[in-house]
Amino acid sequence: MKRIFKIIGFCILGLVITFVLNFFILERIIIPDECYYYSHDTNKIFDLFYELTAAEGFHPTPTILNLGLTFMTGIIAGLIFGIRRTTK
Repeated sequence: MKRIFKIIGFCILGLVITFVLNFFILERIIIPDECYYYSHDTNKIFDLFYELTAAEGFHPTPTILNLGLTFMTGIIAGLIFGIRRTTK
């Protein structure tokens, strides 16, 4: 039972780390100027991961695909690390 709680803890830690990396580091590298897209078109790959909505003032916001991939990456990374750390 203790092993399961450790693995769940590592999964949560993996989620937190991937969301921090995605939103505070990777997004700042990919989108240095949010207002750039007022006068420039986006490409198809950008449109897969970010959307420009009127509710956000036409600034890029992550799509469900972006959030889902970030979530799955965090869970998988936490699960792999947790299983390796708890296996003797």
